[in-house]
Amino acid sequence: MGKVEIIESFAAPGRGPVGLCYDGRFLWNADFSGGKIYRIDPATMESDVELVCPGNLSGIAWDGRALWQSLHDGGTLRRINPETNDFDQTIMVWEHGWLSGVAWDGDCLWTASQQHGKLFKLDRDSGDVLSVLPVPVAGGDLDFHDGSLWLGIAYPMRFDGRYQQFDWESDEHHFAILRLDPATGTEQARYDLDFVPMGLAWIGNELWLSHVAARKLHRTRLV
Repeated sequence: MGKVEIIESFAAPGRGPVGLCYDGRFLWNADFSGGKIYRIDPATMESDVELVCPGNLSGIAWDGRALWQSLHDGGTLRRINPETNDFDQTIMVWEHGWLSGVAWDGDCLWTASQQHGKLFKLDRDSGDVLSVLPVPVAGGDLDFHDGSLWLGIAYPMRFDGRYQQFDWESDEHHFAILRLDPATGTEQARYDLDFVPMGLAWIGNELWLSHVAARKLHRTRLV
């Protein structure tokens, strides 16, 4: 198992940093506490744009033209025009459970269901489910990089449907980032860390993570 090495840490612009994505110039960070999405210059870590997005925000992705943002308990993906802050498309995926992450692979959207332990590949235009991959429950954010899907997880956990909550299955608590084959869901690599990243975005060869409890954004590398 590899490890995640934190190179540098920064205070998040909001109090509840979750989803992260990179548009080729800026880092975007969804914040569930304030219902906002912040645009951040990764060179200076200054935030110059705040998009107001009501709801319990979770993941976020950039598809080359617009932002896609998931509502954790709303079962919804919303496309956001970053220039106007308009929601110009909505994909309803509520039947797939709590949504914790969103990714764009160059052709399709992906989203993670925390409760059911599944990744859903979606057609961006129709919203149709194209494939489903099994993954551990209690997943965090999701990104696509170097031909693979990358998912943050906490393990070993199970979801208690009666009480609608996650429970640890042992006294040992672990956290990791998984590298997954997008065709089969096969685990290609696993990297250990000490928190579940609810935000995850690649910028070049560096991986940026959001740490909700610490209210931090971490610039990291895999070793």
